[in-house]
Amino acid sequence: MKLIKLTAFPLFLFSVLLSLGSCEKSSEAKKGNLYAKSGILVSGAQVVPVSASPALGSMDVSYIRTDKLLNYKLTYSGLSGTPTGVGLYGLAPVGYGVSPTTPFQVIPLTGLTTSGTISGNLLVDNISVKEENVLNGQYYILIRTAAYPAGEIRGQITFQ
Repeated sequence: MKLIKLTAFPLFLFSVLLSLGSCEKSSEAKKGNLYAKSGILVSGAQVVPVSASPALGSMDVSYIRTDKLLNYKLTYSGLSGTPTGVGLYGLAPVGYGVSPTTPFQVIPLTGLTTSGTISGNLLVDNISVKEENVLNGQYYILIRTAAYPAGEIRGQITFQ
């Protein structure tokens, strides 16, 4: 009986230590599956060609690798007028625009004014929207107005 107790305790201790190690790996895996950045500047200086608009915004983005879902929340103010177009664009790094200028995801204009918040998500299907491009900052949000038809403010989706 003593022999059973002596072998059961080390086995129990080993299994506890093993489970602690696997929790650490699980937490590390979660860190590798979530990318997030808050407070990304959205401004006219990022529009191509540069917009002289004093409007500003701030964007929070997150990408959940296991769900293949890019989430965004853009808060903006000071636009010259109501938005005439809002969309997600790419492939273009900071300082470059895209041609043709049609967004790959159009954001509905209903209820948008010169100040507000826009939020949504985008499925990263690895066909039209590729994970590699999302993680390398190749997509951006652009708000157009009548005064700035090429874009009044822009924010690059980046995780660095």
